[in-house]
Amino acid sequence: IKVLVTGTQLTSGKVSGSLTSTFMNIADTDDAKEATQEEILSAQFQLMRKRKKKGYVTLHTSLGDIGLELHCDVAPRTCTNFLGLAQAGTYDDTKFHRLIPNFMIQGGKSETGEDSSLWGGSFPDEFDDRLTHTGEGILAMANAGPGTNKQQFYLTFHSCNHLDRKHSVFGRVVQGMEVLKAMEQISVDKKDRPIDEIKINSVEVLVNPAKEAEEAEKIRIQERSEAMKREEDARKALALGRNSSSMPAAKRKTMANVAESTASGPSPVGKYLAVTSAAKKPKKSAAKDDDIDRKSAPESRLPPPPKKTKFNDFSGW
Repeated sequence: IKVLVTGTQLTSGKVSGSLTSTFMNIADTDDAKEATQEEILSAQFQLMRKRKKKGYVTLHTSLGDIGLELHCDVAPRTCTNFLGLAQAGTYDDTKFHRLIPNFMIQGGKSETGEDSSLWGGSFPDEFDDRLTHTGEGILAMANAGPGTNKQQFYLTFHSCNHLDRKHSVFGRVVQGMEVLKAMEQISVDKKDRPIDEIKINSVEVLVNPAKEAEEAEKIRIQERSEAMKREEDARKALALGRNSSSMPAAKRKTMANVAESTASGPSPVGKYLAVTSAAKKPKKSAAKDDDIDRKSAPESRLPPPPKKTKFNDFSGW
């Protein structure tokens, strides 16, 4: 039984479970298993990869605007997280809290509490050989080790390929490179914190493939749900004999004629039964039993007596 989510064919397992378990009640129908959040997200990410569409946002900073292109078709999970947090205003009025010249500038840290991803906890890395730390303006996730991505990110000032497959690359700067270079010139303290505050005033989402994929999945799931309901209603109607509306016109007419003839006269089925009964009923003979010609009696089915041979007996043997 297909689940409404793309790419999964999972059931509740009641039938197989009742077959092998003495604890479970006997079941003869398997319902579709309710999809988990991860299965729903996987279906959305699969659609994003298939569409091959990039995302675009603008960072409005205290030094100017930076336009970013997001690789939603290669790193859909990471891009969905970034776009969702941006739309929720998570990055608004936050600071770039770490700056290392000739390396990178880091931002996105929560100003009010602990960091969190779009889904609450951390999420796994997304590595792809097409996305590397080559060149300036690379957008990647900051983390505290494998699979600890949440909300912090960084932009590179130069290539740093030693970070490949350690940090998830998911975008690049496509506009405002001069703003990024101006950030690199800001002085820092001993803890790599900019002396002059560099602030993210707001993040404007221009193109959001993650939202588009989510809406498309909702529509597809709704359509599939309605189609499955129609199929189920049709099966029930068929089982209860209520599907006459779906019969061909000729068949409905024939059944109507049969019903009409049954109401106005003897049943046509009874007619055939009567014929069959009459054919099976033996006819009475006009003559009495004593008058039956003995010669016409059937021959005996016993085998004929043996013929005489020249051997009368076995006394002479």
